[in-house]
Amino acid sequence: MAEKPEAIDYLERYLERGEKVTERYPAGAMGTFNRETDITWDSQDNIYVSDGYGNSRFVKISKDGTWVKAVGTHGSGPDQFSTPHGIASDGQGNIYVGDRGNNRIQVYDTNMNFKKSIAGVGAPWSVQVTPKYIYSGDGTGKLYRLDHDGKLLGWAQTSLGHGQSGCLIHMLHAESDNVIYKGDCSTWTVEKITIK
Repeated sequence: MAEKPEAIDYLERYLERGEKVTERYPAGAMGTFNRETDITWDSQDNIYVSDGYGNSRFVKISKDGTWVKAVGTHGSGPDQFSTPHGIASDGQGNIYVGDRGNNRIQVYDTNMNFKKSIAGVGAPWSVQVTPKYIYSGDGTGKLYRLDHDGKLLGWAQTSLGHGQSGCLIHMLHAESDNVIYKGDCSTWTVEKITIK
């Protein structure tokens, strides 16, 4: 019986074997991650992972664990990312990748073909999609609300009074169209936000 390769190769390479980083932006190999950042599923239970701290890509894995495809290299052009940090899906077969370092959300279909790019959302650390809206959270604490076409409907400043200026939204979770939970990694808090 063949063993699948270890999915988190940086632990083995750097901790167990003591290797050093020699390539600043590796391309990534199928079957391995390099400090993944978020996960989502499509309606067929396929898995999509943003692999963004070490690699600059997102990957698709079938529900049985078979690696299907990876898209992305480091940069700011087509199919390139600079810290893809958040990922979400919707019921229409779209995958939203928060391309934090490039200040955009890149939208793909479930076959990982590029559809469009959404700008004007600061540096998206997290992305959530509800039946009505797309939400994006910036590390400065700004929460953006967009329609499904990518049109900005409004934004709000969160985390006022926390005494920090960065990492104020690290991850979002949408409970519904109007209830969002945000977690930050500066003050280690979780807040419930209800939008009326």
